[in-house]
Amino acid sequence: MTNQPRADYPRPQFVRDSWMNLNGEWEFEFDDDRVGSKEKWHLGNKALSKRIQVPFAFQSKLSGIGSNEFHDVVWYRRDLAIPDSFANKRILLHFGAVDYEASVWVNGTLVATHEGGHTPFHADITDALQSGTNKLVVKAVDYSTDVTLPRGKQYWLSDSASIFYTRTTGIWQTVWMEAVSADAYLDKVRITPDIDNKQVELQFFIEAAKAHEKQQVKVEISFKGKLVSEDTYLLKDSVGTRAVRLNDFNDHGLGGWWTPERPNLYDV
Repeated sequence: MTNQPRADYPRPQFVRDSWMNLNGEWEFEFDDDRVGSKEKWHLGNKALSKRIQVPFAFQSKLSGIGSNEFHDVVWYRRDLAIPDSFANKRILLHFGAVDYEASVWVNGTLVATHEGGHTPFHADITDALQSGTNKLVVKAVDYSTDVTLPRGKQYWLSDSASIFYTRTTGIWQTVWMEAVSADAYLDKVRITPDIDNKQVELQFFIEAAKAHEKQQVKVEISFKGKLVSEDTYLLKDSVGTRAVRLNDFNDHGLGGWWTPERPNLYDV
């Protein structure tokens, strides 16, 4: 058992064993005068006066703050220790979502900026890390009364009313790290079913230390633990696309197409 909030793995469709959850208590500060950059808070040398439970927005009671006041600029800070198991690998820092604009520093180095409160982003922070303790700082900007920003039902007035609810500012999804190979790793995969042609298209995105170096991708597709397709592809660059025929899956009782009555899912 753990008291860490949202301790479950945050990306169940693309699991890696080597990862670390960064949810929990962080230092926190409101910056209503927007003086943080002037005072060099991004360097991480200044201790922030409040504490917050990430990944809950400060408006939430679960954050430990629970305030409906308007604060358009907020800062987060925490020390970051890299596990020994991450040695000699590339370290990726992930944010599930930060509302609305985010800037991220590691040891005073800007490693990521992102705009959009509902989409995940990540950064390779390997080159910004140092031995021992590292300093992670996040600045979030959310213009509470700007109705031109995408906001869903977040209210631009202080209290919830009608269909509108209290705003969500800052980090509101899991923060986590993962370690990947320093030579080459799979960045993401896009899977597109094509039922009309009885196939599925797999698109691979590879990050490699040497862009010109050819990579091999091995694909295994299984249904309920039974292997139904296996092949290896040679990629000439960082993106590759292959189509896998699915007719045999259906012809031999290996599950068939997904339907509400038979929600068959294949593991890739």
